[in-house]
Order: sequence, then structure tokens, then C-alpha cells
Amino acid sequence: MASFRDIALDAPVYVNFIIPENAGAVDSAIFTSDGYYELLEAREVHTTAGSDGSAVTLDVVKAASGTAFGSGTSMLASTFNLKATAATPVSKTITNGGISATRSSRLIQTGDTIYVNFAGTLTAYVGGVLTLALKRYRNAPRVR
Repeated sequence: MASFRDIALDAPVYVNFIIPENAGAVDSAIFTSDGYYELLEAREVHTTAGSDGSAVTLDVVKAASGTAFGSGTSMLASTFNLKATAATPVSKTITNGGISATRSSRLIQTGDTIYVNFAGTLTAYVGGVLTLALKRYRNAPRVR
């Protein structure tokens, strides 16, 4: 029979990041790993879409300890479009092709940090929330 500890270790870990409005949204660290994890899902929703003429996007990036996030690796197959329809959650998973198909890009280990990286001008963007679902591993997972 599984113990409560085993059940807790098998439960997904959720990371929620409330995205500051407009110009307050700057590239930020949102999670520093205390073990081995794999990104299973990323969801974003906002109350007011960005309106700048160029692309307005959000990427989820991982970087090893001591590595600038700008030199990190995207965990997504494609970025979130922050000009998408307001109040419509967008979910990216491995199954729907939104998260990187390369497993090593989805895995993080102790000391790695997950960052959000914004691109474009977020002038009108308001009320955003990013939620990540992470699977925790007891030991280093094999990368195939």
C-alpha cells in the first residue's frame, strides 16, 4: 500500500505566476528546482489582450544554475500569443504539440530555474496568469 508520502511525491506540482500589467511585465524567474521535474502542461489566460502592432509573446525558458536565462532553453514548442482572445485559456501540452517534443528540453534538475521571457510591447496586456504543471521524479529520469 502506498504511503501518504509516496502519494504526495506523485502529485503534480503547480507553479502559478501572476503576470504584472503592461510595462510591469518583465522577464522573471518563477521557479527554482529542488529536485528533478518534467514540464507536463503550461496554461495562460488574460483579461485584456496585448494590442501592439508587432508580436507580443511569452516563452517558458529553463536555465542551469549560473546560466543567464537569455542563454537558456525554451521548454515550449511555440510561445504563448499574448494578443490572443481575452478570457480564453490556452493550454500547451506534450500531446497537443505546445510543449517541446525533446524530452531534455522539458526536464529540470536541482538548481535549474524556470523563467518567463516576454517579447514585444505589452502595452494593453492585463490580467494574465501562467500556470505550469510539473511532474516530480524521485531520481534523475532517463533522457531518451
